[in-house]
Parts: sequence; structure tokens; C-alpha cells
Amino acid sequence: MAALTTFTEQSLKRYLVMFGKGELITCEPVTSGIENSNYFVTLDDGSGPVAYVLTIVEHFDFEEAPFFNKLVSHLFQHGLPVAAPQSTLDGMSSTIFCGKPTFLQSRLEGSHSVVVNEDQCFQIGAFLGNAHKALGSLKSTRVNPYDSDWMQNTLSWIADRLSDAEKSQLTKLLDEYKRIEAMALPSGLIHGDLFRDNALFDDQGKLTGVIDFYHACHDVLGLDIAIAINDWCQLTTGQIDKALSATLIAGYEQVRPLEKEERQALVQLQRTGAARFALTRFLSGEPPLKSPQAMLQLAESLTV
Repeated sequence: MAALTTFTEQSLKRYLVMFGKGELITCEPVTSGIENSNYFVTLDDGSGPVAYVLTIVEHFDFEEAPFFNKLVSHLFQHGLPVAAPQSTLDGMSSTIFCGKPTFLQSRLEGSHSVVVNEDQCFQIGAFLGNAHKALGSLKSTRVNPYDSDWMQNTLSWIADRLSDAEKSQLTKLLDEYKRIEAMALPSGLIHGDLFRDNALFDDQGKLTGVIDFYHACHDVLGLDIAIAINDWCQLTTGQIDKALSATLIAGYEQVRPLEKEERQALVQLQRTGAARFALTRFLSGEPPLKSPQAMLQLAESLTV
């Protein structure tokens, strides 16, 4: 599902000429993901094959593209394991291909984890802590596209597809989100989507890369932690493993200790994160590409 936009080999070759990275060897679609079109591209500049990822962005306009370039480049400059966008021969990293914003990035080594352990959770927490710290000095920002107004509008938009129980639950979660917004918790730029399929580890279990920053925006910092906990620390039963959760938080706090109010709000933020992704999944199509009910069940299971 991550190859929504297709193209000919000749058109890709014409596009890649702008970068001067060599001749096209292979191009294959990445089948995971549900939002953007991604391709693994291999080029040869005469010294051997080099792997890249071509991302054609399906869900934001050209005006927003420079923000994502600045954010990832900023993290890269601060030594975090991310793939900085490649620049064209005339210095552009925000490009257009197939009439859409497009990025060419180095392909990071490693693979996604299916079974998660405490060390990986610690590293994910530490990454978020370091990212939040680094992004505090970035001058660019992006308004939160997933605030309570968005939740309200989305809930109205999909109301005829929801059961009475789902409507009731999402309405309660929306009210809780509004209360969180009123708390004025520490905020800044967040990843917003740090699920297992957006992180890579090598064979020794070291975090080698974090990808897909296209949900990044200015939001509550604790929500980034909560979203990560919801995925990285969830057991096959759908419950959150408290030991994994505590380890992820410990990794974060070695960089930035949580304030008392943030710690107290984490479960509420987990419910908010679950509600947000339930709604984006409902919006992904009919039937949804991923299960929104799984997120609603998670939200229901989370208690203080």
C-alpha cells in the first residue's frame, strides 16, 4: 500500500539526474505503510551500488515540505540516527516528482523489530529525549494538525461509520483531550508516529535509524512518549507491559526528566494517542488499512 503513486523507469531516471548520484540500477516499491509512496532505489556512481529511499508524499502540500527537511537535517546535525534528505546539484532537498513533494534519502541499515525487549525500549526513549532536546533549538515549526478541533471534525465526518459504542467512546476521549490541552503541559516539536515500523535496529540490537517524520509538529512532548509506549510496550494481549513502559520512560529521562504533571498525565496522553490513531485509521479508507478498533480497545484498557 505504500506505492500509491507509480511512474516509468525513464521518468525516474530523468528525476534522479538532478542529484548526480549515478546511474539507476534498481527500483522496488516498499509494501509497508499506509500514507506515502516509498521506493528502495539503488544507484551506482562508479564506485559501487548505494541504497536510497525515494519518498513521494501523498498528504501534504509543497509549502510544508521545507519544514520536514529542516527538522530531519537538524536532528542529523545533532548526531541522531536519521537519514538527512539528499540535495540536488543546485542545492535543493525539497523536490517535485510526479507532481508531488518528493525526498531522496540514504537508506539506513537495520530492520524493524517484531519482538521488543527492554534495551530497545530504553533506546527509543533516549532517542525521543535527545530529539526533543535538539529540536528545542530549531527555529522552524509546524502547527499541530491533529488537535482537538481536528478530532471533533473527524468524528463528525465519520459518524455514520461508527457504532453507538464507538461514538460514545471517541466522544469521551475527545473531551479528555480538551482537558489535556487546557493543562499547558511542556510542548515542542515531536515525531508523533514512533511505532515499531519507524525504527531500525542492527543485529546487535543497536538503534540504527528512526524514519518517517511526516507526523512531526508542535505538540505536547509527553504525547510523543505516550504514542511510543502504546506500540513498543504493548503485549500480544493488547495490554501495556509496565516493565517495558518504565524502561522506555527511563531512557527518556536520562536526557530530560519529566515534570510531575507530565508523569501524572501519561496514561491520559496514551488514551489521546490511541484515539488519534483510531481516527486516522478510520480515514485511511473503507475498509481501513489498519484496525482502528485495536486502538479503541487499547484506549479502553488504559487506566490510571
